[in-house]
Amino acid sequence: MTDRERDLVDELMAISSFSIINDSAKAESIKQGFLLKYPADVTSDYIIGLLETAYFEQNADDVELSLYIGSSFGLITQNFTDILCKLVVADWHFQHENIASTLQVLKDPKTIDNLYAATLLNLKYLEYSDVAPLARKCIWALSEIGTGEAKAKLKQLAGSDCEKVSDYALRQLKQLQ
Repeated sequence: MTDRERDLVDELMAISSFSIINDSAKAESIKQGFLLKYPADVTSDYIIGLLETAYFEQNADDVELSLYIGSSFGLITQNFTDILCKLVVADWHFQHENIASTLQVLKDPKTIDNLYAATLLNLKYLEYSDVAPLARKCIWALSEIGTGEAKAKLKQLAGSDCEKVSDYALRQLKQLQ
């Protein structure tokens, strides 16, 4: 992502955060204005390319900005599974919770092992919280997937030494029954 592209996404984020959330016409106008100024065609393939480059370069800011564009324009689909699986377990960025939530929506069984691994990550930037927010979101995603393999991972997590992880997994297993 170029500096110009980063500036435009930052501008979109700033304008969007100050606009009236319930005004869909205003939101659409803001997005259309962004697309007119942005120097590339904003497509799913383009966003995947940005995320792959960010992953290769370990550029945490570009991960955040690329995910923002993709989600703002509803472009994140099953095609994102591979790159999101890599990113959810990478320890150099700060978007793990957003990625886990996105994987929950996608419900792709190919994400099970990575969601399980992300549940067990000890990330410095999340140490402030005693509620294990990443683990909770990964566990919810595993529950949404709901396959036998996902349930097996939840059972493993239910036996975790971490009380929060164990509790979250047990609650989701109960809901699946």
